[in-house]
Amino acid sequence: MSNELTFYERQRLEYWLRSQMSLRDIGKLMRRTHTIVSREIRRNGNGDRKKYRADIAQRLFEKRKHKQHKGKLDKHPELKQYIVDGLKKEWSPEEIAGRLKFASPPELGGQSVSYESIYHYIYHKAEKWEKLFLLLPQRRVKRRKRGGRKPHNLPIDGRVSIHDRPLMVDERKRYGDWESDTIEFKRSLTQGGVSVQCERKSRLVRLHKVASKKSPEDAIAALIATAESVPTELWLSCTFDNGFENKKHHILKEWYNTSTYFCDPYSPWQKGTVENTNKLLRRYLPRHFDLNQLTDQELYRIQERLNDRPRKCLDYQTPNEVIHSYLQSGASKT
Repeated sequence: MSNELTFYERQRLEYWLRSQMSLRDIGKLMRRTHTIVSREIRRNGNGDRKKYRADIAQRLFEKRKHKQHKGKLDKHPELKQYIVDGLKKEWSPEEIAGRLKFASPPELGGQSVSYESIYHYIYHKAEKWEKLFLLLPQRRVKRRKRGGRKPHNLPIDGRVSIHDRPLMVDERKRYGDWESDTIEFKRSLTQGGVSVQCERKSRLVRLHKVASKKSPEDAIAALIATAESVPTELWLSCTFDNGFENKKHHILKEWYNTSTYFCDPYSPWQKGTVENTNKLLRRYLPRHFDLNQLTDQELYRIQERLNDRPRKCLDYQTPNEVIHSYLQSGASKT
């Protein structure tokens, strides 16, 4: 039990003090030691038991507590403004905290803050009218764990298990290994979807609209578009789930000599890079979004917002910066 009294306990204390009970007797009734009762009168009642009032005592307690627990962002408004600006750019708290360490603006004087402190401020310290949680990718009122959806399990010819994937792919030792998925929308609005490809090492993203989210023809067309958009050395393998739309994966082998691998049934976490990208995409393309209203140019802008987003796993560089550096080096290092 905390040594601090609740407002209800303070109301009871006021009543018993006016009844002229001893502090020891009051402590027994409250199941507190008499020293805690004495301290309460001294700190929040000016030491006078005859003038003790519960409402005044509670107000003094809350004022003192707020002053004691004033956080870093309350003390440094310029740091708070940097964080709010970062949230408005659609950066996550982790990316903002990492960017502060990687490239802190001169006006902040080298100040930094942990991403957990940012989350704590958003959910516990910020004023209610600020509604900073609306600037987070998931826009959740309360912070909680997130889970993924289960994919369908259908037989696919020529399927190679993810467990047979080379170790260098698993450990992200080279560039050119991709993961693919399709995000879906409310069926009453559209039968289409967005085909998403994400390069495992750099987190480079490619997005393509598909007329039918379960069409193998549409899916392979999107994959071919991705393969054609990057240099040959950046298209070596691709990992899929077991959805029917991936049935024509063998075309990648035939046309581009691309190795293809498939996750275990009901194990989307095995292609976690693209699954995480899907969650970021939901900021721009929520499930109730009408895909028919989205142009290819608008989808490209969303793609490049992700590619220009600093990532913790890249030491807070962006995917575009990483790929540019790799290609400038002559692709001599993996």
